[in-house]
Amino acid sequence: MQEGTPKIVFIVMSAVSRPSTVEQLARALAPHTVLVHHDFSQTQQFPLAAPNARFVPEPRRTGWAVFGFTEGVFHSMRHALDHFDFDYLQLLSPTCLPIKPMRQFELHAAGEAEAHFDCIDLLSDQDALMSVGYRAFTPEGTFRHRALRWLSMRHFGPSHARRDEGGIWLRSGAGPGALPWVARAAVKAFSHPLIGRHPFGPSLRPYYGSPWLGARRHIVRALVEQFDRPGIRDYFSRLRIADEFLVATLLMQLVRRRGPMNHLIQRYDEAHVGQFGLDDLEVLRSTPAFFARKFPDDPTAPVRLAVLRDLVHVQPWPAAA
Repeated sequence: MQEGTPKIVFIVMSAVSRPSTVEQLARALAPHTVLVHHDFSQTQQFPLAAPNARFVPEPRRTGWAVFGFTEGVFHSMRHALDHFDFDYLQLLSPTCLPIKPMRQFELHAAGEAEAHFDCIDLLSDQDALMSVGYRAFTPEGTFRHRALRWLSMRHFGPSHARRDEGGIWLRSGAGPGALPWVARAAVKAFSHPLIGRHPFGPSLRPYYGSPWLGARRHIVRALVEQFDRPGIRDYFSRLRIADEFLVATLLMQLVRRRGPMNHLIQRYDEAHVGQFGLDDLEVLRSTPAFFARKFPDDPTAPVRLAVLRDLVHVQPWPAAA
């Protein structure tokens, strides 16, 4: 590494992707360390030979919409703090790729911002409040969660609009009649801690956003400490897709100098993010983001090879025969 280059640690949350996909990603991030949190209970054989890749010991059981994913993220950050000397940490999925040369990201990570992430204030944005507020204010599986979800879905009506921003998507607008008013009143009532019986309030304002953060070491340390505060883990562990609330909410309490998220996230298809293809190369080239999600889970996919060669300017692994 050049003198003055920030030491960056990448955390990759792995479970069911091909090991060759993660291998290709790790090699594209060299010379920086890549910590792979891999759930061996889902894919037992997972060989990695990249010299900059390390496995996170004692990985958590993960899965889509499972709190184990959140546990795994914070477990990996704690491991990075305890065992690695780094200036900046970036969280990635196995199907992410860099879309700019690593030197550009190094200069970016050395900038003034303490963290890079996007989020929406849940209480001041009606679309967010009515799209996902029921998930923040009620534990999954409870009667009040089911009731508030039913009301929230009726708020928008059958032909709602849509907003895509900051790596997430929201329903937008409101349907006709009195039911949307009833739904808004119910969700707003549950946003109060005395009614909702949750930790949100003036000292912990709720935010919603993508969990794919990048942050300086002191922010990562503060995140881990906040996660261990009494009541935080217990409450968020009962929420549906908790990381979309927990990460943004804690970061907004800690960060004074914030930059935009380092990721470009492909448009969601309902709850699942789409895939980039060759037709998206110009979009990927022109975005100010440094990483994109998601790409096909195949290291030989033409779009992956084109991104690494033409945008990142590295020879993709494995080398073409």
